[in-house]
Amino acid sequence: MLFTKFLLTALGASSALASCVVHARGQATVASKLSAEANGLGKKAFNRKPSFLTSKTEKFVVNGTGVPDVNFDLGESYAGRLPISAPDLHNISGANELFFWFFPSSNPLASNEITVWLNGGPGCSSMDGLLQENGPFLWQPGTYSPQPNPFSWTNLTNMVWIDQPIGTGLSSAEPGASAQIKDEHEVATQFTGFWKNFIDTFDMHGYDLYLTGESYAGIFLPYIANHFLDKDDEEYYNLKGVQIDDPAIGPLPVMEQAPVVQYLNKHSNLFNLNDTFMSAINDRAKSCGFTDFMETALTFPPGGKFSFPPSINESAVVDADCNVWMQIATAAIYVNPCFNPYHVTDFCPFPSNQLGFPTLGWGPNNYFNRTDVQEALNVYPPANFSLCRPSIFGLEHSPPPAYSVLPSVIERTGNVVIANGELDFILSSNGTLAVINNMTWNGAQGFESSPFTDQFYVPYNPTIAPALKETLLQKIIPSVSVGLVAGGGFFGKTHTERGLTFINVEMAGHMIPQYVPGAAYRQLEFLLGRINSLSLIGDFTTPMGDCSGSTPV
Repeated sequence: MLFTKFLLTALGASSALASCVVHARGQATVASKLSAEANGLGKKAFNRKPSFLTSKTEKFVVNGTGVPDVNFDLGESYAGRLPISAPDLHNISGANELFFWFFPSSNPLASNEITVWLNGGPGCSSMDGLLQENGPFLWQPGTYSPQPNPFSWTNLTNMVWIDQPIGTGLSSAEPGASAQIKDEHEVATQFTGFWKNFIDTFDMHGYDLYLTGESYAGIFLPYIANHFLDKDDEEYYNLKGVQIDDPAIGPLPVMEQAPVVQYLNKHSNLFNLNDTFMSAINDRAKSCGFTDFMETALTFPPGGKFSFPPSINESAVVDADCNVWMQIATAAIYVNPCFNPYHVTDFCPFPSNQLGFPTLGWGPNNYFNRTDVQEALNVYPPANFSLCRPSIFGLEHSPPPAYSVLPSVIERTGNVVIANGELDFILSSNGTLAVINNMTWNGAQGFESSPFTDQFYVPYNPTIAPALKETLLQKIIPSVSVGLVAGGGFFGKTHTERGLTFINVEMAGHMIPQYVPGAAYRQLEFLLGRINSLSLIGDFTTPMGDCSGSTPV
């Protein structure tokens, strides 16, 4: 979740659906990891033999049937804090620690890999991603209780959600330590120290590593990835790929301001702004240099490096009169008081949200601030959890990743995926493409051909068929919750050149896994190498009965 100055305060699965869930119940993979089982450690919380239970990990065990308000077994998982142990960041009291929640996968292809998820902010908890995007259980806004997630990323790979930097979410920090974090290089140093401790704790030495996240993680992850690659140590930092959704990879005024009027024109029916405003805002975009800038920026291949629009100075600060993003957002609120820049098709009222956004603000009135939840997740001492806490950081910010570390990450991994949700008003696809087209990697600048030619295909999920039949034809409550299935078909455009893949995802807002989970699942299959093309028309790689399909209902 990306913070801007504009902050808006703006059920059960059937047995058929449950049979589609591939999430781990803890199948054994490596015998050495199970030595503790003979000592009875595995009897603490698991119904089946665990994969990662040892004397080192026992204190992090989460009782799969003991997570508050979750009325089904989550299986094997581990949560708690580990120190950052960074050499240039003192940790005198041991309080500088990052919180993690790790879920092993039963997928045999995941036996030697681990995937990380980070939310953005800066300062937003990755528990947001776990609970409402891609975790093994979901408590979505407007839903009565948690539900199993058929599109959990744990179906594909071992997953860990991490709250970082220190002081974020359920992580801890010495007094004032978070404010001393100067830039993303220091964030990467913190994370590198934590990651070594995580690998040692769970005996994952040599595992293939994938980094994923969204929003401001588009800044964090390239710096972390670059730090890992510079270590040249495959035992701990065996990085194989990076995926970032709706990422802040370039100067934010360029990504937000320059394409926003173009975006408004394309989606004018969703905003319903009057003709007078539309004419005036287009004139403003022209006079501020945004119209000409975007025409240049979206030329494939680019004709060479291009400068910021004249209304954005060298420090990437926009002239006050040219803050067209804010002018449009303000006008949109007059038409739709619940206008949500993260997902522009939302309307009033805001649904109730266990994470507190936006109905309860950012404060402590949320699921992860509950004492019983923190006890279940081994959070000691307890945290004063807030979904997002940007004000505690002293970030001066490193250069935008696209013009610093990201090209090197692409070149050294050959596997970087950048995706944008079409319904995201904060960071639009064209803004991301404008940054990519001014970036040089693997010997060339930008994309040599249009990124809007190849179709992005998402397999159909036949479990939606009975729900539609019951809802539309029989006029009854469906036995399979429509909220737990996902649509399929052609979901946008995709393009790959020189180790970088771009995806424009239709129907998605800022949080792609939350709005179109099938599309996000397909992206992860591609990142992990389970499929070789996002245009491939075929099933998901984790078929279980009728859990995947390539034909429409």
